[in-house]
Amino acid sequence: MSGLVRKCIGTRNLVVFLVVLGLVTSHKIAIIGGGIGGTSNAFFLQQLLKDTAQIKIFEREDIGGRLREMEIGGKSYDSGGSIIHSDNFYARALTEKVGLKVKNLDKGSGTGFYDGKKFVLKLTGSTFKDKFKVVGRYGFGIRDIVKDAEKMLKTFKRIYCLQSKQVAFKSTAELLNSTSPDFLKRAQVSMRQNLKTLGVSELIQNELVAAAMHTNYNQELDVNAFVGFVSLAGGLVGDLWRVEEGNFRLPQKLVKETGVEVVKSKVKSVLPSSSGNGYTVTYTMSGDTEDFKTEDFDAVVLATPLHNAELELPDDVDIVKNTKPFQRTVATFVNGILAPVVPGQENPEDILTVWSKEDLFFSSIGFKGSASQDFNYKVFSKKPLTDEEIGKLFSKVNEVKTVDWMAYPKYSVPDTLPDFELAPGLYYINAIESAASAIEMSCIGSKNVALLLYQYLENVENVDFQTVCQEKDLLRFKEEL
Repeated sequence: MSGLVRKCIGTRNLVVFLVVLGLVTSHKIAIIGGGIGGTSNAFFLQQLLKDTAQIKIFEREDIGGRLREMEIGGKSYDSGGSIIHSDNFYARALTEKVGLKVKNLDKGSGTGFYDGKKFVLKLTGSTFKDKFKVVGRYGFGIRDIVKDAEKMLKTFKRIYCLQSKQVAFKSTAELLNSTSPDFLKRAQVSMRQNLKTLGVSELIQNELVAAAMHTNYNQELDVNAFVGFVSLAGGLVGDLWRVEEGNFRLPQKLVKETGVEVVKSKVKSVLPSSSGNGYTVTYTMSGDTEDFKTEDFDAVVLATPLHNAELELPDDVDIVKNTKPFQRTVATFVNGILAPVVPGQENPEDILTVWSKEDLFFSSIGFKGSASQDFNYKVFSKKPLTDEEIGKLFSKVNEVKTVDWMAYPKYSVPDTLPDFELAPGLYYINAIESAASAIEMSCIGSKNVALLLYQYLENVENVDFQTVCQEKDLLRFKEEL
């Protein structure tokens, strides 16, 4: 009989019907933040809770968060996270699920490593020639870093298996430790310390490794070693890709896929409900601080960094422990013609800066492609470029657009690792950024929070991570995503 009813009215309508009758409990969930963390969280929650989840996303700006679009020279580009690693399974699975296309990235036509006066190394994009150049300058010690990065990526894949078994973690430290105790140790030592322990030469540290830190996190080798190797892995191991339509389209498509309601508003507070169950979200849709609305929810997910949320939370939430300062990053898009960075030499396609005693005012320069007029470039820096600095870099400038934002946490050691569970029914996706910030890391944090919330709302007992995902399970995890 139940099969006939389901066939006649549909599974979704059946769940709604059962909710109305009181036979199935409906869960009201608020997600504060509409970036990749918040929108993927809505997707994962619907997978777990099915149609019993009533999800509402609160976002004060456009859907996408730090994944944004920049138009210049008649072309459109990602101004936030622009590349994704081939081993990032959630990002790829979600991209394909919402009907977007994957565009594999080639090696480009060359990369130059610049010390403020000269290129210490120029790579052509030819794998065979570049290997000889790298070994010629750095010796075979580079192989040890590659092997370590490969091992780290392979080990970290255990998280996908654990999450497929519905294992959840209340803190970032627990999550890292579950994949490998070594990861937790690396999160508490600097990249330079870790590389020194591994016997990596200072030349490799100051050039290849420093360049990766500058272009990926706009920081130096004092970042924690876990995020350092995450940064290195993108350039040394595997391949890279992006969403053909733009990475910023992924959160937008996830909202459409889930059909969740989006409320464009600024949230003032998330406080315990007067009923004693759940939380009351207070927000304003007009920007008028006197025009507040309130709504009660069974659970709340924070999917925005706490450092700039301007959000009042329950007294028992440790704000200091769970808030980190962020690194200012400025992306300056220029349509024009790049002058020779080194006089008399042709510029490579991408220019990365190494550690230098010189006062470098930019971290990297990326060639984005031809435009309706001349060419487009993206310059990363720690502060806005002056007109004089832009004039030094470019022989011709047609158009300049700037994105100035707090892009990633400032990674320092030793450091505290924030919690995913701030209080029962109150969760924080961006806790995972304290380990490393990337599109895939946000998705992993999002899936972990979805599992925590599912267990909380449905009274499901957590699974001991030590009892699952042995070697045979790891071989099958990809199919279980």
